Amino acid sequence: MKRFALVLTVAVAAVLVGNLPEARAQAREPYRPLSNGELSAQGQWESWIFEFTNLTAKQKAEVVRRHIQMCLDSFEMTDEQRAVVKDMTAKYVTEAMYAETDPEKRKTMAAAMQPDSEKAMAVLGRELGSMVFAAKPPISVLIAVKNDPAFK
Repeated sequence: MKRFALVLTVAVAAVLVGNLPEARAQAREPYRPLSNGELSAQGQWESWIFEFTNLTAKQKAEVVRRHIQMCLDSFEMTDEQRAVVKDMTAKYVTEAMYAETDPEKRKTMAAAMQPDSEKAMAVLGRELGSMVFAAKPPISVLIAVKNDPAFK
């Protein structure tokens, strides 16, 4: 019986060790948000829009916060760039921002955000700024927030 347990333990360990390189490769896969065009080309645009539209304002803000945090974790940025991203997130990625439905109020909010957006894009550059502020997270992020009991 002890021999069987030892053989079983060694076999399980061999399987686990054999999967380590694959697990490490998956863990290292960088975060890559998608542009609207990429979502469309992959046939995911309508699904993404449907899922996002049906989230609450609280959930929408959390999706964007998670996306931005994954960008911060994945992309090389200077301290100044990180500070700008964090400042924009704190100011504008709020439940109240996503809850507002009045077109005039939304227009006023967008106008107030414009100077900060221009500053952020100047500091980040076009490519990085687009990845952080314009690209979309994979639909799996939306589903994760939708199913997270903390955001129901």
